[in-house]
Amino acid sequence: MKKVFIVSFLLFIGFSFLSGCSVRHGDFSVLSNKLVNVSNFELSKADRAKGIVGEDVQHVIIFIPTSGPPTLEGALDDAIAKGGGDVITDAVVESWGFYIPYIYGQNGWRVTGDVVKTRKN
Repeated sequence: MKKVFIVSFLLFIGFSFLSGCSVRHGDFSVLSNKLVNVSNFELSKADRAKGIVGEDVQHVIIFIPTSGPPTLEGALDDAIAKGGGDVITDAVVESWGFYIPYIYGQNGWRVTGDVVKTRKN
């Protein structure tokens, strides 16, 4: 009985170290960090790159981060660059992370949506 309890406890601790976290911050109709004039632009009829995912990730090795903290702006810039546009429609914003103590971890921001180009150039 004692062995079963100890093994169960150790498995619980082990799996809790391997767990991660993801937080959905919201769904947005239109999202951009660029100056965009959409007053004379029909957004619903525009060509779009669907399902683009942009991320800004920070890696943590042992306990030392390899870069500065990830930002929503970095993930948004990545998605816009991948899609070749300047506005994201139907956007979903998430932050996430995991850490295995004293070994490795990641945390970051993720933006998923359809990228639309509103500018001519």
